[in-house]
Amino acid sequence: MLRISRLADYGTQVMTQMASHPDRLFSASDLATSLGLGQATVSKVLKSLARHDLVAGVRGLHGGYSLARPPQEITVADVVDALEDQPFGL
Repeated sequence: MLRISRLADYGTQVMTQMASHPDRLFSASDLATSLGLGQATVSKVLKSLARHDLVAGVRGLHGGYSLARPPQEITVADVVDALEDQPFGL
């Protein structure tokens, strides 16, 4: 059985939410509220996803995060690899 960390689970939730509106900018606060997660946790997930080029951040008053590439090009393995200590390896 495959076990992933809670953070990787949250990452898949964040990415699924963002993939449902790929042209929209999301704030960490908006994602946290819609997913029922803590804002600090969502911010941590978004930073890891950004370091792995899965999301892109836009700074400023009207900033936020968007997908860095089309959702069809992002796999669950990409998300898990970005958030796990051990590579998923798919």
